[in-house]
Amino acid sequence: VESDKPAVAMICADGVIVDGEGGGGLFGGSTVGSDNIRRAMREADRDENIKAVVIRINSPGGSALASEAMWQAVRRVAKDKPVVISVGDMAASGGYYLACSGDYIFADSSAIVGSIGVVGGKFVTRDLYDKLGLTTESFLRGRNADLFSSDTPFSDRQRRMVTNWMRQTYDQFTERVMTTRGGKIKDIDKVARGRVFVANQALDLGMVDAIGGVERAITYAAGRVDLKSGQYEV
Repeated sequence: VESDKPAVAMICADGVIVDGEGGGGLFGGSTVGSDNIRRAMREADRDENIKAVVIRINSPGGSALASEAMWQAVRRVAKDKPVVISVGDMAASGGYYLACSGDYIFADSSAIVGSIGVVGGKFVTRDLYDKLGLTTESFLRGRNADLFSSDTPFSDRQRRMVTNWMRQTYDQFTERVMTTRGGKIKDIDKVARGRVFVANQALDLGMVDAIGGVERAITYAAGRVDLKSGQYEV
């Protein structure tokens, strides 16, 4: 129902993070599409009746590129309106990447938070196919055309390339975390490197700001806004 009254928008990010459009996963479950979140954030920013945004996250992570695109989209909105995060069961890896884009983070008491890290690689299935009597053929053009082929392992050069990409992504991830949490997380190295924490541990480490459910997050977001002037606390 449309209304011209001041409102708090709630955006849900539930599932594995993917590039482009989200929806149903290949093997069931839902996915969080970067395009969906970016579009939702733009709509919330343009709607003058929406005075604050709450993002409810339940995600184990996924695409680093999609996580970065969503982080930027949220930070653009946060320049004009308060953005409050509500972590459900989990905000891990890319899920925490998205969570740290908000101004304030609530986490359910049973939530798993963190996994600030990067995983990369590939499965080589050639021997398995041989045992099954299956034959595959590759047609290559270019030195790294088979970089992510399941027929061949990484060459030494390719392994260095992938390692460098992972290191650059990790550095960017930790930089994004400290952009918004720098005054709260004392030592990023103690909370990063793929470690995961339960909500109370994350609170002690400065990774979240408070323990509470989505209702508390909405109440907090609404309380930060002066509904008459539209101004909010920084």
